Amino acid sequence: MYTLRSSDQVDDQIAHLPRDALAAFAEVRTVLEVAPWSGQSINDANPDAPIRSWTFGPDGRGVIYYLIQECERLVDLLDVLWAG
Repeated sequence: MYTLRSSDQVDDQIAHLPRDALAAFAEVRTVLEVAPWSGQSINDANPDAPIRSWTFGPDGRGVIYYLIQECERLVDLLDVLWAG
């Protein structure tokens, strides 16, 4: 399992997600704890890059950007955005 970590800024972004996005966000968090490499690399030239993204929510309007620190089995949530 991986440990998820977030900053105060990301915690605030999560707190402001709309109600209809929360269940989908929780599902992604659960997946990130066990399979963070399943997300999409943000670097097309380097598909194995540790900075990745994952869309979530109705119509894929949410996106999480995160950094995988494999040696520490740690996932840092960098940004949680909602277009809505």
